[in-house]
Amino acid sequence: SGCSGGGGTAARGPAPSPSGLVHYTPATGSPAPAASPLTTAPKECVKTAGMSVEQLTGYLKDLRSTSGDYQTKGLKLDSSGLNFTPEDIKRPCEAVSVKLAHYWVDLKKTHKADAISGARYEYAYTLIGTASHTAGPQDGRVPDTAPPDASVCRGTVSVAYLGPDIPLRALPYDLTLVDTTAPAPVKVDGDGVLSAIYVSPPNPDLC
Repeated sequence: SGCSGGGGTAARGPAPSPSGLVHYTPATGSPAPAASPLTTAPKECVKTAGMSVEQLTGYLKDLRSTSGDYQTKGLKLDSSGLNFTPEDIKRPCEAVSVKLAHYWVDLKKTHKADAISGARYEYAYTLIGTASHTAGPQDGRVPDTAPPDASVCRGTVSVAYLGPDIPLRALPYDLTLVDTTAPAPVKVDGDGVLSAIYVSPPNPDLC
């Protein structure tokens, strides 16, 4: 796992180059094997310890996942919470700390669906809580970060971010309501937002 706590900092080698890349060898519980011509070269990593909030935000936003697919995120929220799976060459040398906020989303139908338009709803957000969590440098899911379970007429929005806390006005008010509680990505305004998901309540048409 390697996502919780902050003490699993990987061993660092030579001083970072101007690009911020240094050599990185994951820490293990046993001595390193003797060098041989077949030994894999140390992976490169990015030293994040001296980054400002703006620099770290930009780095994490650009961090791609191991899938290599375009726009896939190395650090993102899913049904289990924060998931850290960056591609090897640009992973951080040490664990990074991010904030995570969960919100209740209470729904109230204001217009029933008809032949012309679909149903319309009002949304009321309530902050459940905000906490800081560490992720990396090894892959894994961060414990205790899963979104709360949705209930009747009450869904949740979860936001991973850096910098100032997210104001309620920045949360989405055009949610797509579906008959599934599987998390869906949503847009949350703010320069420090890294990932955000929405969990719909079951049977929103009944609200």
